[in-house]
Order: sequence, then C-alpha cells, then structure tokens
Amino acid sequence: MSRDLVNRVVISCAALLLPLCLAAALWAGLSAFLGVLVGGTVAFGNLLWLSRGSGLALGLLGNRPLWVLGLGLRHLVLFAALAIPLWSGQVHPLALAVGLSVLPPVLLLQGWRSARRSS
Repeated sequence: MSRDLVNRVVISCAALLLPLCLAAALWAGLSAFLGVLVGGTVAFGNLLWLSRGSGLALGLLGNRPLWVLGLGLRHLVLFAALAIPLWSGQVHPLALAVGLSVLPPVLLLQGWRSARRSS
C-alpha cells in the first residue's frame, strides 16, 4: 500500500470522523463521542500498522526479522484498545462500531480512485 494512499485515507477519515464525533456528542452524550473517537483511532492505528507491516513483509522497508512478531502483537494491542474502553463502560458500543466503520468505505473509495489514476 503506497504511503500516498495511506495518507489520503487517514486525512479523509479524519475529515469524516470529526463531524461524526460532534454529532454523537450532541445526540447521545460523552460516551457516544468517546466511542466514535476510540473506534476511529483504533481503525487509523490498525491501518497504519498494517501498511507498515505489509511493507516489511514485501521487503520494501528493509530486512527486519521480527516483523512477524510485530504483526501478531498487533492483534493483542487492538484487542486491548477495544476491550479496555468497553470494559470500563466509558464508551457506547454502537458508537464504537460507528467509529470503526468509518475506515472501510473511505479506504475502498480512495483505493478505487488511486487505481483509476494509475490505469
């Protein structure tokens, strides 16, 4: 995944996530705001970690022998990043799902846009 595509996806998602956070705060309060914010942040972090890990897997970022361990560790970190806010009761579960669901459509649209440019 090219660095340009990742940057465009993160910027587009952030532009979409900010109004969603504000709408969630006005509609359902602080727990919804925090849920959307945590979900979006976890989605961004996962995308950035995956793009870096795929670059290491393909040998684009040099030879680092422990990259597989880092990708496996990603699952534990993501689980903790989702479980701890939910367990504490500070975030609304549906708002968390909304925050997580911001990334996939933006990633698809930006990927299609990038593919159209390169063809």
